[in-house]
Amino acid sequence: MAIAALGEYLKGFLEREGAAVVFPTTDARFKMLAPYASNWSERHAAYICGLGTFGLSKGLITERGIAGRFGSLITDAEIPATPRKYESPYEYCTMCGACQRLCPAEAIDAARGVALGKDNDICGAFVKASTRPPHGPHARVRYGCGKCQVGVPCEKGIPRPR
Repeated sequence: MAIAALGEYLKGFLEREGAAVVFPTTDARFKMLAPYASNWSERHAAYICGLGTFGLSKGLITERGIAGRFGSLITDAEIPATPRKYESPYEYCTMCGACQRLCPAEAIDAARGVALGKDNDICGAFVKASTRPPHGPHARVRYGCGKCQVGVPCEKGIPRPR
């Protein structure tokens, strides 16, 4: 897990500089509360930090696109804030419906609106039926298949308004 290795490296660096740091991904307090729900959201942390807004598929659309993963560190180190370039949590989503058309599980429905557009239960059932069981160092699934995040206008950046 590249994100976990990078997070642990940065955590160690900040601690050596005298900062208090928590890396939620590997912290013992991190818990899965239900399938696809945890007590910490890397996407929401990235939104709060000014990195992007949410899309219909519930991914975070950033200047580099939606097809990415995030990690976060919580620290008392003084780090300059990233100014937010948006006002709404869904500002970058154009509701084009491309992610809905690409979803093999039909878990995304623009008619439900951007905030409720993706049904995680439908997505989760598809992933469970079509992939091997959770594996790896944390033995838990924390995301869907990702087909809704590739080949879409927001894949590699913020899409132009329609």
